[in-house]
Amino acid sequence: MASDKPTKEAVEQAFAKADKDENGKLTLSEFKACFEEVFNDGEGLGPDAIINMMMSGFDADGDNMVSLDELLKVIGDKKIDEKLMFKTMIKGADKDGNGFLSAAEFKPILEALMDGEDDDEDGPPIEFFMNMGDTNGDQKLSIQELLNIFTGEVEEKDPKEEMKSMFRLYDTDADGMISKKEILGFMKMMGMVDEDDTHADMRMIVNMFMAGSDEDGDGKLNYEEFCKLMDKPE
Repeated sequence: MASDKPTKEAVEQAFAKADKDENGKLTLSEFKACFEEVFNDGEGLGPDAIINMMMSGFDADGDNMVSLDELLKVIGDKKIDEKLMFKTMIKGADKDGNGFLSAAEFKPILEALMDGEDDDEDGPPIEFFMNMGDTNGDQKLSIQELLNIFTGEVEEKDPKEEMKSMFRLYDTDADGMISKKEILGFMKMMGMVDEDDTHADMRMIVNMFMAGSDEDGDGKLNYEEFCKLMDKPE
């Protein structure tokens, strides 16, 4: 999408041009035409699923249409309020209206946000984002938790809660233990393993990671062992 920020007048003109039935509201197809007219970058907005997701970020009253006022509240004069659009998009994805998103509700948003990026089977799965933002371990993300992930806002955390969040990033099966497989999976996901590393290399890396930390010798790290490992000086 082009980086040039539209003026209020440009938005109003594009809205009027797209509003074919002149009812003061844009349908999905009209919204698409309006948005492409505003930015005029030739790239298009992508599949209908992505356009739907974007439209939900503008549709504040939930009538599945976008008025000029709704459009201007997000785009404003000379800038797009991306935080407001994303917040409204999250609310639209909250199908049961409980103020939280489950993994199933969050998945369409993540797919929309990642659209156009290189497909990578080893890329961060939805569970990674859920664990990264889920500060209390309830397997759901609040609107604020999602905003913290995608807007870069950081709330001050209790060090203990921060450590629990880090533990959950590794503990992908949520069994309260971190296995060697989970350690390797995390390292791959974070780009800490080179493509030319052999299985022997990777086993050595994982064993080095766990060396001296697996106090009970069960081949896994429990929360206490993980905390001691993270507290070790580099």
